Amino acid sequence: MKRLGLNVCFFVTPEYPLALSFCADAPLVLFYKGALSFQDRSIISIVGTRQNTPHARAFCEALIHGLAPYNPIICSGLARGIDIIAHRTALKAGLETIACLAHSFDRIYPPEHTKDALSIEKQGILLTDFLPGAVFNRANFPRRNRLIAGMAHATIVIESGVKGGSMNTADLAHRYGRELFAVPGRPSDLKSGGCHQLLLQQKAQVLTNPMEVVTALGWNQQIKPKVIQKPLFIELTAEEQQLFTQFSKEGKIHSDHLALSVGWKVSATVSLLMQMEMKGMVRALPGKYFEWI
Repeated sequence: MKRLGLNVCFFVTPEYPLALSFCADAPLVLFYKGALSFQDRSIISIVGTRQNTPHARAFCEALIHGLAPYNPIICSGLARGIDIIAHRTALKAGLETIACLAHSFDRIYPPEHTKDALSIEKQGILLTDFLPGAVFNRANFPRRNRLIAGMAHATIVIESGVKGGSMNTADLAHRYGRELFAVPGRPSDLKSGGCHQLLLQQKAQVLTNPMEVVTALGWNQQIKPKVIQKPLFIELTAEEQQLFTQFSKEGKIHSDHLALSVGWKVSATVSLLMQMEMKGMVRALPGKYFEWI
């Protein structure tokens, strides 16, 4: 580790990505280069085909620039195609980015992205759970994909066939209960077949512009506390009781953290929190925090 200049964080430490810690198959140790704090940050993973069309490139670039005002961390896998477009666009937009590697830090793959990796190290992090000296083979990529899906609050698929790494990442995101978006193409586009399958199976939401992500994740909710007369006794629904239990343990809670704690999607959690605020149960605080009144 010293020879390679690596940093390390463990499952139980504050530096560990919070969203990833809620996954049953989360690694106990992560090795990384660069500097980045995950605390109170929204992470968006963007994946797709390695042989992207010009349309997919343009959509990816427009999407990231549209999300830039909300300052998300952009995560991907440093692969050819959509992955590297997402990393490069994030860097140009002044956003931090995470590159999850399918190998140890003994190499950079693909080698033509070595220069990009150095840029990411300065404006984000390179991340892996592979020990130095680990064997590099095809089986590494699904293991890498669980990091991309697991640490993100939402995963976006831009062009994908019905098989491949992007669909593996999408299935993992769906299994983890995270928000999943797919960009549709023309019915005849084979490179959009995977996206259409995700939409047909109702695993993913259709994505046509950045504001659909903003709305789904509740980034545009500027909720001001309202003065509401509360009844002396409130009967809680089963879902409200789950949230009350988390508030009882932690006091004020970030909405993303709350969603992960109860295993719900961020959009569903924010929607319920808004209803509970209208009932005078919770109060919205700056920075997407809420507290029980």
